[in-house]
Amino acid sequence: MAVASVAVTSPVLEVCMSHALSNETEEIMGLLLGDVVDTRTQATKGKDYTEALQARIWAVSLHRREQAARSAQRVEISPEQLAAATEEADRLSTELGVQTRVIGWYHSHPHLAVVPSTVDVNTQAMYQQMDSGFVGLIFSAFNAGRVVPGVATGAQALDKDGNHLVSMGNLEHAGRIQVTCFQSKYVDGEGRNVPPPPPQRVSNWPEGGEAEAEAREFGQVSAAAATPPIKNLHKEVGVYLMKQATILQGRRGREASCVSKLADLQQILREEELLAFYHSVSATLTTNPATGEEVVPGIGATVEAKCHPLLAAHNSAVYQKSLCSLLESCHLPLIASLQSRRTAQQSRLEALREERTALLSSIQGLKPHAAPPSIA
Repeated sequence: MAVASVAVTSPVLEVCMSHALSNETEEIMGLLLGDVVDTRTQATKGKDYTEALQARIWAVSLHRREQAARSAQRVEISPEQLAAATEEADRLSTELGVQTRVIGWYHSHPHLAVVPSTVDVNTQAMYQQMDSGFVGLIFSAFNAGRVVPGVATGAQALDKDGNHLVSMGNLEHAGRIQVTCFQSKYVDGEGRNVPPPPPQRVSNWPEGGEAEAEAREFGQVSAAAATPPIKNLHKEVGVYLMKQATILQGRRGREASCVSKLADLQQILREEELLAFYHSVSATLTTNPATGEEVVPGIGATVEAKCHPLLAAHNSAVYQKSLCSLLESCHLPLIASLQSRRTAQQSRLEALREERTALLSSIQGLKPHAAPPSIA
């Protein structure tokens, strides 16, 4: 059940872009909530069913990255995060009155091309085995338009020192945020679409031992080399911006606006930096002299200086620098945006009040219509 297109609301797009621009050195990720709908109408009823499926996304589920999952080239979704997103989707279904489920995921490519990597395609294929309508969004941020000689546009290669060489494309893409949506597809050696392969099973015989060797000798177990090669590739899906009122059919809820999610994002970013600070400190702490237990602080714990004073000062300075960077690049721009939005809404409210007063005056000035003549 591959989808033909994806419709995203502007609040979701705003949250995803803000999240992608929050970190220039590491990839970020989140889960997308919505549903897959059949866009066929009475006039297009004979249209192919697969060509009319559209994934509609109207909410985002944000999660804090664990320290072990922070990386410059990959992201991970834990089972706990997927379960939490499912619970959030169930709550939205009740609140909005629209069926909502986990419909996709998104992540960023800082200083990388928007083309999905092999890891991205394999991750997408894994989720499509659970839900064939699952989609993936990639946000390419901090694009400098760099071109590497000998490397195709959007591709990656390694230099003689083992460093990644990434060709971002021409300078037309510099300073832009590129977005793509993709799904995974399987093709055979001739490029034809094939269904996803089933979970690999060597044979019905017990693994190893003389039984399996004897079965292979008599041809009862086919060799893996006889299986035709199947490649896992990505398929681009068209992305469209749709009005929120159209998708939700006029329904409104607390999550219908991106303001609450943008505020949650700031808290998540601060907690990630705090966890990174605790991780760096706990790596240098020894044991508590009073209890003899290892000191591994978490969020909300009090960290005592049990390491070298210079190392403690360095970790604290890096943490303060990270907070200042968040304040400059995320918190203050969000506050300025909300203040600008509040001013615009107040101006709109005043205009509506003036229009209401003028309409009431016009209604009061109307003369009653004369009664129609009676018919004898």
